[in-house]
Amino acid sequence: NFSVTRYHISAPYVDRAVDGEQPDAQLAAEEEGKRSEELRREMERERREQLEKAHLRGSHALKKVHLAQDREKLLKELEQMQRMDRMRRRQIAAQCPPQLFVPAYKRMERKEEWQRELEFAFEDMCNEDRKMKGDLILQFEPQPWPAPSDRCQDKDL
Repeated sequence: NFSVTRYHISAPYVDRAVDGEQPDAQLAAEEEGKRSEELRREMERERREQLEKAHLRGSHALKKVHLAQDREKLLKELEQMQRMDRMRRRQIAAQCPPQLFVPAYKRMERKEEWQRELEFAFEDMCNEDRKMKGDLILQFEPQPWPAPSDRCQDKDL
């Protein structure tokens, strides 16, 4: 009940060394030194570039901070100037007569109301005069003017 199989490997496991020249170790060392020196220079250049970029970013950030501070300072000065201007305007407005602040339509209403009052007063005066009998001119007797005197001074005059 045993089964046996045979497998033959067609390719050899080990290659034979070909007789050839070995590379020169001194040349390889010099090339490796040149390559390591080039890598060191490249890293130094990248480091300088990074430092330069960092310096530029830092100066840009510093400029932004200074601009923000200047802006804040200007806004505070502007706010103070606005307050002073507002106070000056309030003082000027307090010295102005109150009629300036009455809207035009209110002034027109007041004028119309004043006109109506004058008309009513005139009508009342005319109505009272009609109640008197006879001619109005004859009702009132003219009074002579008082004699001018130096000792008698009327305050109303």
